[in-house]
Amino acid sequence: MKTKITKRKTWSGDEKTMSGNQFYTSSLCFTIALLVLVASPVLLQIIAPQASATVQIVTIPYGAFDPNFNTAAPQWYLPSATTIQVNQTVTWVNQDTEGHTITSGKAGGREGLIQNNMGQPSGLFDSGTIKPGKTWSYTFTKPGQYEYFCTIHPWMDGYIIVNENQPDPTDADGKKLTQFPLVRLTPDRRYEADLTWEPHYIMTGHKTIFVFQFYDNVMPHPIPAHYVFTITQNGKELFKSEDRTQFGGGYNYFRFDEPGPAIFRFDDIDNSGQSVQYSTIVEQMNSSSNVGNMAGMDDMVQPARNMVLQDYLIPLFFTPALITAGVVVLLVKIRKKKPQERKYIQ
Repeated sequence: MKTKITKRKTWSGDEKTMSGNQFYTSSLCFTIALLVLVASPVLLQIIAPQASATVQIVTIPYGAFDPNFNTAAPQWYLPSATTIQVNQTVTWVNQDTEGHTITSGKAGGREGLIQNNMGQPSGLFDSGTIKPGKTWSYTFTKPGQYEYFCTIHPWMDGYIIVNENQPDPTDADGKKLTQFPLVRLTPDRRYEADLTWEPHYIMTGHKTIFVFQFYDNVMPHPIPAHYVFTITQNGKELFKSEDRTQFGGGYNYFRFDEPGPAIFRFDDIDNSGQSVQYSTIVEQMNSSSNVGNMAGMDDMVQPARNMVLQDYLIPLFFTPALITAGVVVLLVKIRKKKPQERKYIQ
């Protein structure tokens, strides 16, 4: 026997009605829209690295305008140091809520706020003000190391390393590494670890910066997490650091003295006992190398520190969506359980 379900629910004394199906659809659309709104920053971070290899994307994240240590930005620019080749283009995407500039020259730094140091432009390139949601691009035609900063917020600085005839980096097995950051999941698939190093093609005698980010893979967002980072080469442990990322972001510097396969490993991520591993081959530097000099990279503004309190604030963004989804499920169950109680409204 078929159960006949009415489609009317009276909202007022007039003939204006809304069906149960329409209410369900409206609630579902609202839930989806809210989830998309909350997840959009994460989606942008996932989509941006997929851009064409001839264009390198650098993001100005939300919170970069704030010079304090508890800003929401894990770094002033993502990534803070970018390696490209001659005639390659860099596009900056402003995801902050304030305008910014991309200006070549020396940044003022956080200490510049006290000394009224607004930075020193070099005159090579200047984007002018990039409004929120807008982009600006520049093509680098000569090899070298280029520092840049924001003239509006002069504590923000970043680096572009331009190399000529740079070979493709490979892992320890000789397989080409064509896209950074390198993404790895822990064996239990609970955590995602993203690692990039600059320059991508590592040579002896040149300083390398390792930048990494941890994500909760169940509800994807960057997280502060404990980790043990080790660098091993030719079977010998060269470097070990036990620390905690700040809201997901972390970094380390290292200089290789010898060529050969190198392994980068994160252990005990978020005190879970889980690990991930990466590898590459370090090449011997020679006199004809055009790899950009990384001297002065120690002066880079460090990634911003963030309060652990933000761990507790993030769920607040998801709570309304979860409550709405729960209400929709409950309404559907009620409709299925008591269809005989629904009557036509005369």
